[in-house]
Amino acid sequence: MNRFSSFFVRLWTKIVAFWKARSVTARVLLVCSCVILLAFTVSIGRSLRQSNTNRLIEKRLYGESIGRNGLRYKHGSHIFNPETGKVLVDSIEWLYVRSADTIGILAKNNRRAYINLNNAELITPLDYDRAWQFACDRGVMRRNDSIFIFRRDGSLVNNSGFKSYDMYEYIFFNNTLVLNSDYDHVGMIDTAGNWVLEPIYSMITPDYHNRLYNTKLNNECIVYDRYLKPILRGAYKSIEVDYSEGLIATEYNGIQRLFDYDGKLVYQVIFKSIEEISYNTHRKDKNDEDIIEPTDCFVYVDYNGKRGLMDKYYHVLTPPLFHSIEAQTKHVFFASFGEYSDRFGTLIDDHGKALR
Repeated sequence: MNRFSSFFVRLWTKIVAFWKARSVTARVLLVCSCVILLAFTVSIGRSLRQSNTNRLIEKRLYGESIGRNGLRYKHGSHIFNPETGKVLVDSIEWLYVRSADTIGILAKNNRRAYINLNNAELITPLDYDRAWQFACDRGVMRRNDSIFIFRRDGSLVNNSGFKSYDMYEYIFFNNTLVLNSDYDHVGMIDTAGNWVLEPIYSMITPDYHNRLYNTKLNNECIVYDRYLKPILRGAYKSIEVDYSEGLIATEYNGIQRLFDYDGKLVYQVIFKSIEEISYNTHRKDKNDEDIIEPTDCFVYVDYNGKRGLMDKYYHVLTPPLFHSIEAQTKHVFFASFGEYSDRFGTLIDDHGKALR
């Protein structure tokens, strides 16, 4: 306390000395300057507080700006025109607005409609169960088990509706839309509502990054390019489109091959990794520790994480069918199919042959 008291005494002494050293005119100017600075600071503070208050009031009353004509949407309430002071649409449950788009999705009374965000007018009836954003100048809404496709002016592409099952998203990509025509078959339509791939496939998966369509038709896999020309097809168990490396084709025996995005073969057989495999000799060293020695085989891991056996010359001995491969002896291996409580397997030798 004595230190603080001493500090303030010294500070006051310096202020008094500074004041006495100045003329009367200088003292008056100094006081006026302090008063003006204080008044200016108070004025700025009040202005900032009032501006923040006005913004909060405006947001609370009118909500966020939408469209290109200055309309505002108050979340879960209404669309308001600040120029006329009128509420244009009330009792809104929610409004979906995609950035820079002038068409939104309106939810009201448990129904859906498309709305023009510039004038708050509905461009479709408020009569649908679900709705998805516009893409490729097409919007899709669902009623019961049928979907309806709309142009941006609100007109229908298909008046009767398409039957579709077990799908959670209907958004056009590259002017096409995948549809489940029933529980077992899927096809693809264009923006005019025509089938560009007939609904006979068991799978159609668009790859947005490489602009490909990965499909399965009976026991055959077919990959189409963006123009729906087949670039790779064959009796494969599956084909996966890798993000950066190419097409991974898996045969029914598990062997995997790599193709480029034009369907040309790059590598006949591919692996994710190759691991050494050792076994316990059940002999002890001088420190009474188990002696571990390598076998004459390797384990390879494929693109999907499955394992197979290869010899010391890296020739594949088994397809990649196993969850793990463990050496029992130098020449006998336990290859498991399952994991944890579901684990079971078989014995194979160092030639990949099953032992009985």
